[in-house]
Amino acid sequence: MEYISYQKKKKLSEIKNLRNQYLDGLIEPQEMFLELFCRKATIYEIMRNGVPIGYFLAGKDSTLYEYHLNDTFIHRTDEVLHQILSEFSIQKALCKSFDHHFMSCCLGLQKKARVLGILFREYRETSDPVINNHQLQIRFAEEKDLDHMFRINEEVFETKEEIIGVIHNKNMLIFESKEESIGFGVFQRIIEGRVAFDLGMLVEKKFRNQGYGQTIIRYLRNYCAENGWRGICGCAVENTASRKCLERAGYIGKYRMLEFTF
Repeated sequence: MEYISYQKKKKLSEIKNLRNQYLDGLIEPQEMFLELFCRKATIYEIMRNGVPIGYFLAGKDSTLYEYHLNDTFIHRTDEVLHQILSEFSIQKALCKSFDHHFMSCCLGLQKKARVLGILFREYRETSDPVINNHQLQIRFAEEKDLDHMFRINEEVFETKEEIIGVIHNKNMLIFESKEESIGFGVFQRIIEGRVAFDLGMLVEKKFRNQGYGQTIIRYLRNYCAENGWRGICGCAVENTASRKCLERAGYIGKYRMLEFTF
């Protein structure tokens, strides 16, 4: 007699093989916005007669972040997800539109769906008028930059400790003109051992709407490519300024971050 059960785990490393199956099956890399939730999520291994066949990640706010079943049991996917929603009182799910398996399941069970974000994965080469017409100095951020970065960061970082970590890992670049700060760019590996890096930037207020944002993003993307990494981006759907900046830098927003309500 078949019996589906769920076993709670403490660390993502305990489901490493199953999660690698999931990540390798995606047509595009994981989104940093979602990965930050996954790192803090409660982890459950899905068991069939005591044997692991999948997993799911859920937050304390009753939101599902990832759901995966082995291909051998994919015919049971709707049934198992329905059981998870009921047994764990799941009310919502966040889903990347290129996660076809999870999205298909959610579409069959959802009562409401909405777009939360735009996910940029592809890009085309574009010209850069700022680089062509201005001489910028670019350097790695140092601890002396901490207070200034925190003062202008506009909630990119919640704490100074986060900025210190990025500085120590050499994942932040400062862009300057005539020793005056233009802004900063951040590139962070999303999942250890994988080549995708999340790109972000902030331009000082006095230099906005002059093309510097797209210059920073383009520079970060090229820097990643030179190091064998893949720079990817995302922004909230209502953040039209960031979306235009990323598109002008050459990124193409084919995908969406979706929220399903059950």
